[in-house]
Amino acid sequence: MLQQRSSGLLLHITSLPSAHGVGDLGPEAYRFADFLYASGQTYWQILPLTPVDPGSGFSPYSSPSAFAGNILLISLEKLADENLLSPDDLAVFNEQPLHDISVSEAPATSGDAPSAVLAGPLILAPSTLHAAWIKKRPLLQLAADTFLRDATPAQRSDYDRFCAWQADWLDDYALFTALQDETGESTWVRWPEEIVRRDPAALARQRELLHDRIEEVKVLQYFFFRQWNELIAYCYTRKIHLIGDIPIYVQFNSTEVWANPTLFKLDANFQPLFVAGAPPDYFSEYGQRWGNPIYDWEEHRRTGFAWWMHRLRHQMSLYSLTRLDHFLGFAIYWEIPASEPTAKVGEWVKAPIEAFMHAMHRQFVNLPVIAEDLGARTADMQPHLRHYGIPGMRVIQFGFGDDLPTSSHGVHNHTENVVVYSGTHDNNTTLGWFKEITEETRQKLNDYIGFPITSENIADQICRLTMQSVARLAIMPVQDILNLDETNRMNTPGLGGRSWQWRLQPGQLTEEVAEKLLKLTEMTGRTEGS
Repeated sequence: MLQQRSSGLLLHITSLPSAHGVGDLGPEAYRFADFLYASGQTYWQILPLTPVDPGSGFSPYSSPSAFAGNILLISLEKLADENLLSPDDLAVFNEQPLHDISVSEAPATSGDAPSAVLAGPLILAPSTLHAAWIKKRPLLQLAADTFLRDATPAQRSDYDRFCAWQADWLDDYALFTALQDETGESTWVRWPEEIVRRDPAALARQRELLHDRIEEVKVLQYFFFRQWNELIAYCYTRKIHLIGDIPIYVQFNSTEVWANPTLFKLDANFQPLFVAGAPPDYFSEYGQRWGNPIYDWEEHRRTGFAWWMHRLRHQMSLYSLTRLDHFLGFAIYWEIPASEPTAKVGEWVKAPIEAFMHAMHRQFVNLPVIAEDLGARTADMQPHLRHYGIPGMRVIQFGFGDDLPTSSHGVHNHTENVVVYSGTHDNNTTLGWFKEITEETRQKLNDYIGFPITSENIADQICRLTMQSVARLAIMPVQDILNLDETNRMNTPGLGGRSWQWRLQPGQLTEEVAEKLLKLTEMTGRTEGS
């Protein structure tokens, strides 16, 4: 994919403006595609599209499924256009402002608000995301019921084809979700033993008993993927390609762990023996305890990494390029005993990256992936990335440390086959970063760029460095092209529910912003035909 110079913007779907509390696949997504086209961009990078879990603070990196779509992203306007909802149905969002809804109005059953990994305390996001979750889900269920009742033969045939094509993950996911609702218990290890152990006869009985709820779950997935494919098709008409994101780990309380327990390091009672995370680093003095179960890599190797190849194939069908998050984990990973409360106690364990990469290369000859190779142990990944020609990541904000002359993130040390970012979703905005750095680092910025850097020009200059890089692909968060401060940060690792809330405001992406970005894009040879 990265054969010529190009650029793009990072903006997750949830961050789009919307009247319904969370960005979605409706009109504003199409307007953003138009903005990308008008500003000369080639790529739109997003975060994972999989379902979110209120118990994990709505993080897109903690999902109950590695394959399903996030139904909160379904556009209610598009459902209304199909007469699956009425204008009166949508009016519910005007009756009570989202910020006035208390978290006490959350659905009463734990099935509606899955608990955190290892059945920890519920962490509700203090934002409109939780309110949108409460108000939007009944409307989605209403639309699904309307479809199941009134679908034309052609619509029903299209839906049946979708279910058949996606059956290898959809059947388990729909049953998993229905069981959460039916049992009132979101954590699958607390279900009846015959269901936990997936006794075929017990599962067959549950599929029959829960047929209606299962169909509703499947219809909502049908809505999501149909709307996603419509957006992709529109983006292609604007010559815009999508970059997706695959978290390396899955949530313990997920369809995948329930359906494939042998692929993870679990004890006899299906509880994790170890959990994933990262040791103390730039982001956190206690490290990051993500809580995801660790893969049993020997079992994956024995099966030819079949589950991983299936997952990659599914995700690659949704995007032109896919970022593999925490790529280090394929080479070496931080293994934390499940009983430890933080990530300080753990050890590095090697993963079979050679065998995994070989299997991936056999399945996908031209690998359309970007490896997230950030962190202190990047040397463990580099030989494998070079061997298969997989681009890694370089972040401009990381290039002004004590190792500036030799840092791989310094613009002067970039190579063509990397993707350069002004910052990522885990970083502060460039303006916010500038406010928190030391005077010594500010002086390095002044010396490197050649004139005094201020709060007014920092984002422009970092974006300029990003676009001037020799790297073939340059990506900038939307916050940086708008010079937004730290209150507009998407994620602060370790803060859970206080992250993932940022929303773009209507009208912020003006014609003047598009013209300014287009000029920079053309000047740095990143437009088509440059």
